[in-house]
Parts: sequence; structure tokens; C-alpha cells
Amino acid sequence: MKGLKLKSLTFVLIILIFALGILFVSFGKIMASTTPTPFPTPTPVDYFLAYPGILPGHFLYPIKMVRDRIWLFLTPEPLQKAQTLLLFADKRLGAGKALIEEGKEELGISTLTKAEKYLERAIIQEGIARQRGKDTTAFLEKLLLATKKHEEVLLELGRSDLLRYPRQGYEEVRRRLGK
Repeated sequence: MKGLKLKSLTFVLIILIFALGILFVSFGKIMASTTPTPFPTPTPVDYFLAYPGILPGHFLYPIKMVRDRIWLFLTPEPLQKAQTLLLFADKRLGAGKALIEEGKEELGISTLTKAEKYLERAIIQEGIARQRGKDTTAFLEKLLLATKKHEEVLLELGRSDLLRYPRQGYEEVRRRLGK
């Protein structure tokens, strides 16, 4: 009886060692096949750009520009002006991207530059609103996302020469938020 138990125990032990061997070999192959990426994959910024509407180069575009300037002129409150400027920046960014994708590179770059200048002006207007005692925290959070989205789109388009605007803006907004 002892001999039978010893044979059964030996058999179970051999099967267990064999199963664990297969498990460790499989695990080793899995670990060897997954090589870590040298650069982390950037996650898209969760911020949606406004629809650009009529693109530069369209015969009605000058009317849109006049409308935008009147809109800005009639917006007296700095925080509202900052929000409007951010909207214009987002629209210009989308328009510039669309133009470059259509093959109108020169017009697209000009539009992207204007987008970044609108973004810069939005940051300045936020500062004025904050100096006047307005609570701009919610807008700063939106501005933080917007600057990261602008950077993402410019990198996607290969326009790293325009990155100083959103990067400086991002750092300024972070400083104002105390982050």
C-alpha cells in the first residue's frame, strides 16, 4: 500500500513539475515578445475644436473676418472677449489644418499663425479679467486643454516652428492655475 501511495505521489509530482515547466516557458516567451516602446504613445487631448465654417480663400471669407472683428469690438467684458478669442483660435486652427490637408500649405500656415496669435490674445484677456477680480478658473482649465490641443494639432501637421505659442501659453496658464 505504501508503494502505491509513493508511486502515485511521484506521478503527481512529475505531472506538476511538467505543467509548471510549460507555464514558465510560455510566460517567458510572452515576456520576451513584448518589447517596451521607447516613447510613450501620446494620448489625444480630450478637447474638440469648433467647426471652422468658411475657409480662407473662399469669396465670403472677408465678410466673416469683418463679422469677427465687429463681434470682438462689441464684446466689452475681458473674460467674454477671452472666450471669443479662444473660439476664433480654435476655428482658425481647424481651418489651417483643413487647408494644409487640401494642399494649400501657404494659406494654411498663415491661418495657423493667426490661430496661435488669437490664442495668445485670449491668454492676455484672461489676465485682464483676473486682475479685475473675475473668477477665471473654469476658463483657465479650458484654456489649458486648448493649448495642449493646439500643440497636438501643430505636431500632427509637422509645424513645430509654431509650437512656441501654445507651449508658452500652456506654461502661463499652468502658472496662473498654480499647477
